[in-house]
Amino acid sequence: MPSKTVSLKAETYERLRRAKGEDESFSDVIDRLLGDDEHPLYGLVGLLDDDEVETVREHSRSFRSDVDDRLRTDPEQ
Repeated sequence: MPSKTVSLKAETYERLRRAKGEDESFSDVIDRLLGDDEHPLYGLVGLLDDDEVETVREHSRSFRSDVDDRLRTDPEQ
């Protein structure tokens, strides 16, 4: 497997070393800390049909409107 050399500040190296598990390489810990390239919500794409999406949108609009109304209400009234 090809590798690359990178330069780190001493304090960054120490933070990385402390984050490293006993059986992890530095590459392993960097991969773990960076996480997956895929956005966590991508798995939800396509789960709803168009009617369900519109229902969710309408509930979301209604919720936001209700919150906005509550925030605009003068608590002294």
